[in-house]
Amino acid sequence: MVAWVASRPHPGVAPRRVERHSPIGGRLSTGSPTTADSGAARSFDRGALALAAAIFALALGVALPAILGLRFLFERIEYYGHGFLVPLVAGYLAWGKHREIRQALLRLEPPRWGALVALAAGTFELCMIVGDVGFLAGIGIPLVIGSAAYAVGGVRLLRPLALPLAFLALMVPPPRFVLYEILFRLKLLVTRTAVELLQAVGTPVLAEGNQIVIPNHTLFVADACSGLTSIVTMLPIACTVAYFLTRGVWRRALVVASVLPLALGANVLRVILTVKLVPWIGIEAAQGSLHQSFGVATYAVGTLAMVGMARCLR
Repeated sequence: MVAWVASRPHPGVAPRRVERHSPIGGRLSTGSPTTADSGAARSFDRGALALAAAIFALALGVALPAILGLRFLFERIEYYGHGFLVPLVAGYLAWGKHREIRQALLRLEPPRWGALVALAAGTFELCMIVGDVGFLAGIGIPLVIGSAAYAVGGVRLLRPLALPLAFLALMVPPPRFVLYEILFRLKLLVTRTAVELLQAVGTPVLAEGNQIVIPNHTLFVADACSGLTSIVTMLPIACTVAYFLTRGVWRRALVVASVLPLALGANVLRVILTVKLVPWIGIEAAQGSLHQSFGVATYAVGTLAMVGMARCLR
């Protein structure tokens, strides 16, 4: 903008012209980059992203045998079928952090020891796969992915992915020797608890291991009645419910911890109902489809109770 200063001119002096810089967009320019420049500065570095994508692809390739092994378990074992849903929920949790992930990808800062950490995680995963250590190979899946994220973007990229990766570990079944020990002890606990409650109301029953002896019949508490199936399938649900419906560490921990008493209580109720129905409909009918229906119903009740408790703790 050009202005003519002509007020009170001195004799013999012509009016002088003063040049003023016009402000950009109605504001004073401070020399900072314009919107277009800022957008260009915030664009992704395609070369760095391509390298990051290659590292993540390599990490998934290393973990692929373990992923296929878990898929085999999910398809063959009934109470592991929920494992297909865990990666979907983990992906949703990661999407909830997409702003932080995007900011980390805009400025990739590989740490000095990132490549060494990724190499160590990949070596561990390969050793567990070759050694046929299924549990550790499964745990190695989020470990390898997390180490790749750390190698690419450091802590800034790993931090928003920590929760989804930790949740992803819930799809890994526990070791077999631990599973069998837990299964055996849970069956005994459910049997003793159900028998004690039945005896308290005057029902003539007796517990012998995982067998319940009633007049003229003997019932076996099978693996499905131990509560382990309910615990394994309810635990990821509890973590999801606790994350979305409650606030605070202790509230979330309480919701997750409620899985054990709810699962055991539901299966104790299932056993009691079965014992009570034997004199009325016979042992075959009580242990058939009706018994399985009790299992579905008690599982649903336990899940709803957990959700209700989470809402109360909000």
